[in-house]
Amino acid sequence: MAATALLVAALTVPAAAADSNVFFKSTVGGSYPFMQKLNNELKTQGRCDLSTGLSFSMSIGRLFANRKWGLELWFDFTRYQSFKYKNDYEDFEGDMTHYNYMLVGKRNLWPSNDIFRPYLGAGFGYGYTNISMAGGKIDGLQGMVLLQFESRIKDNITMFIESTFLTTFNKDKYDSSFLESSHYDAILDSNGDPLDERFTSIDLRIGIMAWLKPPSKYGECRK
Repeated sequence: MAATALLVAALTVPAAAADSNVFFKSTVGGSYPFMQKLNNELKTQGRCDLSTGLSFSMSIGRLFANRKWGLELWFDFTRYQSFKYKNDYEDFEGDMTHYNYMLVGKRNLWPSNDIFRPYLGAGFGYGYTNISMAGGKIDGLQGMVLLQFESRIKDNITMFIESTFLTTFNKDKYDSSFLESSHYDAILDSNGDPLDERFTSIDLRIGIMAWLKPPSKYGECRK
């Protein structure tokens, strides 16, 4: 709620001598997960590591201070390839997905350039990861680092590529409401212990940003 209120304030406070800088953006790309304990368990079962997933993101935000700074409400969703999870305690089809909700701030590293603009940013929020469609979830507070390269196509349209590093701050066990055999209420590894993990990934996406009320010239104000 505090993050939402902060962004609403940023969107509604008039920028000095500037038209609206509100934007909407969406992206698609790949996500590589770093899930050491899950990968080790899959290897113990004689299976392959998790594969790269398909990632989508959407955000709405605003640039301010002559487009030197930006603030976004961010959502992304990633689905990874299916895998078989079977040991002496568990037997199910793994279908891992990750959901991320975040407030992101970013800084324009080259504000004098109208054509090519790099941004460096950071985010904070909440996310959760399902190991199966039927259940088994880890969740927690997350942090993200963002690097973005933006290029203008039209006055109100820009194309960009972005790379993010995302991680949860704490480990969590995969809660398992669908497996009643475990008195831990958790997914078990091959030793019979609850499988715990923190979600970490590196993502690379390409996307388009549309200005909801574009200025007359990219990066300048209407006179």
